[in-house]
Amino acid sequence: LLPQGEFREARQLGWKGRTMKIDLQGQEVSLGSLLEIESGCMLYLGELCQRDGCLVAVQVEYSLDRAKLATDRDHWG
Repeated sequence: LLPQGEFREARQLGWKGRTMKIDLQGQEVSLGSLLEIESGCMLYLGELCQRDGCLVAVQVEYSLDRAKLATDRDHWG
């Protein structure tokens, strides 16, 4: 959760266009919540736009390659 939420586990179920489907495994997150989602090689920023029990849809606004981001951070100092 952004801006200062705690880390939570979730399972990615797939994509439909720019919408990521995830299973929050019984966790409570409100519609409209801003999320930062980390995967092995990517970082996604988006908004929780749909909910059906623990299955939710996140409208992804930005995606960042974590390896490229780490390289850029090295250059910034």
